Amino acid sequence: MHPPLTPNAIYAALYWRTDGKYHWALIVTDSSVSGKKLHATNLEDPTTWRYASDDFDVSAEWKPLVILAQIGVASEGTSSVDDILRMIPMATPACDSPHPFTCRIWFREAVRVLIAQGMVTCRSVDALEKELTLLADDNGNSVALGRPWKLHSDVDSVS
Repeated sequence: MHPPLTPNAIYAALYWRTDGKYHWALIVTDSSVSGKKLHATNLEDPTTWRYASDDFDVSAEWKPLVILAQIGVASEGTSSVDDILRMIPMATPACDSPHPFTCRIWFREAVRVLIAQGMVTCRSVDALEKELTLLADDNGNSVALGRPWKLHSDVDSVS
């Protein structure tokens, strides 16, 4: 049994990958068990990144979820967040140069956009990334062994 999620919440989601890194996404919930997974992906074509808005259900996630960490509130629902984030270019913003574009770079820009929209309050995107990585590192090996993901409601980098 998975812990219940908060409806209309924005969660950072980190997924386990075999290369020791994480796939970064945002989950915007519409109930205690479901919502939308918003992320940048290149699974269909490794040379081309695209925005994806996928249905999310905690009991049906096929990719190994490591952590969910609540970082904001979507007071106007999932579609408003989806509409805003789909406008993010699939390119590295100047503030993240010289790093190549990845789902992590998209996540960082998405958090900045949500901060500007008042949906996330975060003192530092760098601090948030570091904290989320530490939380995921703490649970990543357990997930790789088949244990469940962890829910974090108190993230120090967001207030």
